[in-house]
Amino acid sequence: MEGLKWLYDTILKPAGLYVTKKNKIITTEQREHRHRAWSDLPPELLSLIAERAGLLELLSFYRVCNPWRCASSTALAHIVEHELNKGPWFLLYEDKNSECQLLTTSGKKFTVSLPELDGTTCLATYNAWLLLFKQGGSMFFFHIFSRRRIDLPKFPFSDLTDHVASVSSSPTSQDCVVCVISRSSDEALDVKALLLGDRVWLSLKVNHARVQTDTIKCGVYHSGIFIFFDDVHDNLNMPTIFIENRSICYMCEQIEFVANEEIDQKQPKSKGIYRFENCYLKPKFQDMKNKLGLTENVSISTCGTTVRSNGANSLIFNESVSDDDDESKNRRFKGVWIQPALSQNSFKDDEA
Repeated sequence: MEGLKWLYDTILKPAGLYVTKKNKIITTEQREHRHRAWSDLPPELLSLIAERAGLLELLSFYRVCNPWRCASSTALAHIVEHELNKGPWFLLYEDKNSECQLLTTSGKKFTVSLPELDGTTCLATYNAWLLLFKQGGSMFFFHIFSRRRIDLPKFPFSDLTDHVASVSSSPTSQDCVVCVISRSSDEALDVKALLLGDRVWLSLKVNHARVQTDTIKCGVYHSGIFIFFDDVHDNLNMPTIFIENRSICYMCEQIEFVANEEIDQKQPKSKGIYRFENCYLKPKFQDMKNKLGLTENVSISTCGTTVRSNGANSLIFNESVSDDDDESKNRRFKGVWIQPALSQNSFKDDEA
């Protein structure tokens, strides 16, 4: 090895020569020409390559350079038009397995490698951003298309106990706030909040009995406040959180929630109207298994999200669905509902 290093340092490098993988010596000019050759490929050929690429490969292709971006824009626009406006996408993953399944609403399936998800539990989503927790207290944002990661200060808890979170905005925005809630006892809730950029989590104990709100199943950020609720009660006493002067404040707030069959009768449709989707996976579980190629004896724990479609908001609750009541007999998967933003820019990691 020392002899090869001497050869490179004293002869090849000063002469502007390089050794290829096939041990062929080429000049600097030849090396640069090889790189230029890729960007100088005919647009027709680049378009053919883009049309045959998988989703994540297409997104990587899109970011290389201007000629490649132009060549892939048509294929990417097709996905935007036919996949993003149809409802939430579903991401399925399993610990110790980097291969994940990404299923669009239309039923198109992509296999993607996301080793970053190994050992994580998703607490909340914002477009294509996932808020992920790892045992021990590690918490971070991860963008499934750009693969960008944003680490947060260590979470005060090392294990999860029915924790549910909500995010105010994209983690790339300066005013992003993360709020995490869990039930600490039958009489109290524990609230943690973080203003991105801060190094310390804010904390508050809330007197809110289980008879008012049982296990938290979903959270939403609406008009400057975080609202958390279960799928048991009428949600008239929802725990409501807001941040003021870097302190957590608690109050009760009512938002207009209506049944699915009533929502289309509301005119005009208001951003304050929400529909509940507390059993979004269960009624379509067998169909989803078929689309994802899953066998029998599986269980899926899902992280819900907020979906905006047809002028109304839908709150998809967290769920746990299985083939067998005995969880020990099931192969365990984790699922995440996401809804990328409704434009080509949704695939970038700077969505606001």
